[in-house]
Amino acid sequence: MFRRSHIALAVVLLLSLVLTAAAPLGAQEMGVELTAEETLGGTATGVVYEKKDSIFNGEPITIEIWDWFTSRTVLWQAWAPLYTELYPNVTFEITRIPGADYWTKMVAAIPAGEGPDIYAFHNEQRSVFVENELMMPFPEDMFDPAFYLENYYGYPEGHFQDDEGRIRYLNYGNMAPLLYVNTRMWEEAGLTEADAPQTWDELIELATRLTQYDSAGNIDVAGFAFNTDIQGLWTDLTRQQGRYIYTADAKGCQIDNPGSRRALEIIGSWYDANVNSRDFLTTYEAFTTERAAIIYSMTWLSGNLRVNFPDFEYFTLLAPTLSGEPLPVIAQSNYDVSHVVSVNKPPERQAVSWDFMHWLHSQDEYLVDMALTLNIPPGYKKLGTHPRILADTALSQVVQELPYAIYPGDFPPAFWDSTQIFQDSIIAGGISIDDMIAQAQEICDRGMQLQDYWIVERTYQNADAMIPDQP
Repeated sequence: MFRRSHIALAVVLLLSLVLTAAAPLGAQEMGVELTAEETLGGTATGVVYEKKDSIFNGEPITIEIWDWFTSRTVLWQAWAPLYTELYPNVTFEITRIPGADYWTKMVAAIPAGEGPDIYAFHNEQRSVFVENELMMPFPEDMFDPAFYLENYYGYPEGHFQDDEGRIRYLNYGNMAPLLYVNTRMWEEAGLTEADAPQTWDELIELATRLTQYDSAGNIDVAGFAFNTDIQGLWTDLTRQQGRYIYTADAKGCQIDNPGSRRALEIIGSWYDANVNSRDFLTTYEAFTTERAAIIYSMTWLSGNLRVNFPDFEYFTLLAPTLSGEPLPVIAQSNYDVSHVVSVNKPPERQAVSWDFMHWLHSQDEYLVDMALTLNIPPGYKKLGTHPRILADTALSQVVQELPYAIYPGDFPPAFWDSTQIFQDSIIAGGISIDDMIAQAQEICDRGMQLQDYWIVERTYQNADAMIPDQP
């Protein structure tokens, strides 16, 4: 009952509100209608931001910021000029570094004292960057740890602090996957809220109605495109059967088991159902070129679509499960976290960076803008009732999923290396599921032995619904 009633409500809202979640963020919606003076006095860090008499002794300085995600760089480009209005000697150079190169460049630049003053962080890099002191703890005189413990999600569990309790990055919010649906294709097929799928089987049955073929009988429009999402789908399908991915000691992986095998069989069966083909487009390309009716994606996609495809009409549905019920798990979740300050810059430059970070993160409207940009419920608890948040239907869907979503902690390279076998082999064919599983198990176990990883999946609040006595 939980699933059907909420999905139906979500679809009704989405269709009746003309897909407000897909509307592009305009200048006013992004908060930049504020004057510089109106940004003073923010309290969202627990320490009131007050304007300084001068910054960097009034001398010209350009703070360099790196990010890999276009939508975030657009947002920072909207906010940074307000700080420059307060301190005209401070300007910003905001650069997007392609994701494939981002961490390689970062790990090389920071120890050498090169690279950006401020950079976007991802919590999958937590162990490497915290243990090697590649980023600074957040200053307590600007970011009050007690305030974050009381007023933000995830801090009581220690998800954003190091072993000494120091804040290492901030919680913008928590994302989870949704189904993204092409509005035109849905409507042309005569579908209504009653057709919203609860289960994967229902999704595939629906997708067969949305699949279109060319004159040669090849798939022209995939009813459900997923060619570049096999790793994530395997993870969620495995956990939906009550199986954790990692061993309790975080020194190995749980891949060679019936739940993992069933997940791979299910994914393979979707090709047999002809809702997609192995030689079809990538998931993102298929959806954004209107060659796919439905895809499964983390909600970062919404911000990407707003910036890159502002006229694209889509809506979102809750993620399906094997049973149609939320327990034991719906999906994996992941925090979107803040930028951080580079550790090897001169102290006087770091002081400017921290003042900017304090000013920016003291703003309620900035945190709302970031939540809408990334399509995540805000990490700051009080903003859950902000009018702009309440008006976004996709955020309300993620809120429904999060109690049944597992946050894993680190994303070890061993996980990606091992499950890449599933991604490659299912597409290419020629390898049995047993051989895929054996290879992935060996690679993941070997990789997990290389260092200690911060794995917290067994802190899941519905752990009692998982398979008992797992390794």
